[in-house]
Amino acid sequence: MYEWNYFYGAIMLNSDYQGFLDFIQHKMKDKGYHYFHPSIFSQAIQEYPYYYDNILISFGRTAKWFLDDERELKEFIREFEDILSHLDFQSIQIKVGGVYNDFSFFWLNKKRLLSEPGSGYEITMKYVHENKIRLYESEDFYFGLGEINMSTGWCEKSSDPDDLASFDRQYPDFKYPVEQINR
Repeated sequence: MYEWNYFYGAIMLNSDYQGFLDFIQHKMKDKGYHYFHPSIFSQAIQEYPYYYDNILISFGRTAKWFLDDERELKEFIREFEDILSHLDFQSIQIKVGGVYNDFSFFWLNKKRLLSEPGSGYEITMKYVHENKIRLYESEDFYFGLGEINMSTGWCEKSSDPDDLASFDRQYPDFKYPVEQINR
């Protein structure tokens, strides 16, 4: 019973919903991901009143001894970022739950945040600094520990020092970005 874990999350897509559907329905399964399967992703509709401007995609699954060590965390991030490289998204929140720890991870689309007028880069970074959010940066993404507002991408809650200490204990040598996979 204590070995069961789960993750769930949401992706705020930008405008290319058809690109998301094409990748999920026709290309994703061939990638052979360990943690992600097309069937765990919801497939919304572009029909009013069920969405407005952006589409929110949810996903989740259970697992056994999920992300038990740093190698598994890195593989999870590698797979997920490979998926993200095929999507036009704004922000993503993932909750990971287990027997001993619960973590909240988020991703922001770096290129979109830096290049779009009114994208809120300055406000986002202000919240990151004020709330002591652990934020990492790669060429394409901002990856962080904590909770974000899915509509704005802002980190409006302070990081819990106990959660950060738990993360550091479980993954003491964590470095970001993780090496990418070639699929």
